[in-house]
Amino acid sequence: MIAAKANMIQQFNHRNIKILQNLGYEVHVATNMVDFGSMSAEENERFKQWMNDNKVAAHQVDFERRMGSLKGNIRSIQQLRHLFKDNNFKFIHVHSPLGSILGRFVAKQFKVSSIYTAHGFHFFKGSSKKAWFIFYPLEWIFSFLTDTLITINDEDYELAKKHMHAKRVTKINGIGVDVEKAWQVTDEEKAKARIRIRKELNIPCDAFLITSVGELSDRKNHKIVLEALKSMTPKQRQHVYYIIAGTGVNGEKLKQLANSFNFEEHFKLLGYRTDIHDINYASDSFIFPSLQEGLAVSGLDATVDATWIIGSQRRGVSDYILENINGNLFNPNDSDTLKALILKIMRKAEYLPKLDFLKKFDFREVDNKMYQIYQELDNE
Repeated sequence: MIAAKANMIQQFNHRNIKILQNLGYEVHVATNMVDFGSMSAEENERFKQWMNDNKVAAHQVDFERRMGSLKGNIRSIQQLRHLFKDNNFKFIHVHSPLGSILGRFVAKQFKVSSIYTAHGFHFFKGSSKKAWFIFYPLEWIFSFLTDTLITINDEDYELAKKHMHAKRVTKINGIGVDVEKAWQVTDEEKAKARIRIRKELNIPCDAFLITSVGELSDRKNHKIVLEALKSMTPKQRQHVYYIIAGTGVNGEKLKQLANSFNFEEHFKLLGYRTDIHDINYASDSFIFPSLQEGLAVSGLDATVDATWIIGSQRRGVSDYILENINGNLFNPNDSDTLKALILKIMRKAEYLPKLDFLKKFDFREVDNKMYQIYQELDNE
């Protein structure tokens, strides 16, 4: 299993590794565990310990950031070549643009089959011309070196079927969430969590609470929510609170934006949280304003937790939002529409019913599909 940064394996592939081991494979992971990506140093250490405890062979490969430099990529290729020489790999499963490209390049030299999970192509409807110019040709060329291409949203799947040249193109619904468990939570349990979280955060019981979850970055686009709130009158937003669970470099910028319209007392950055489900139960609406996603898990968690969701009209978010059924979609650059949607739902906040179409996002369904994909390659 190859990815440029360890966080890609840590966040998305624990269960895939266990599936492979249950099929009888010895699993090796090749990634950068020094410059490990968007997780904390503590999480990185826990992941390394998890691999050790689960008898996963871990290999340090010095993948660089983004698409890397020529010198750095040559070094990574050499490190991968040593691994392929020393091990008789049946196939590889690659992730992330850089890891997938270098991994498939080396695998082809050693006549090793490859599975590539595209966690959201970097080109999509609404993305920049630069993204199409750079990443589309790369994905197209390397699709010829791919045995199985896995996409995780509808838009990428349709594009891959039409334009990519992998032997097989298939789709899974992200990494999945525990729909079954979420639907066993009673309204009474949700009400208790609502009281506890609001008490902890000093948010009144009758306030309208908006929540977002995700890295504090430009891509996650939390500023558009504050801009929508800023355009309201003080009276319209007087009972509105906005909280974000996540860490990142944009925290100070977001605080300054909130301060600019005297909203600082109603705006809270929670940092990294492990009780996201309880936070969802405490919320009246979940807003997911991201500019780019593969298949956004935090938004999916929110709608499975029966929280009304307002999400950006982008692939990977729109896959699980049915307009006016479990949420609304908006252009993530349009704060006026977002403002109107917030004002509209402030009048109808309530828990949602269980929606059958969400069952396909249960992690058990995803795992069954991954088992079939691995078995298919195993039988060749």
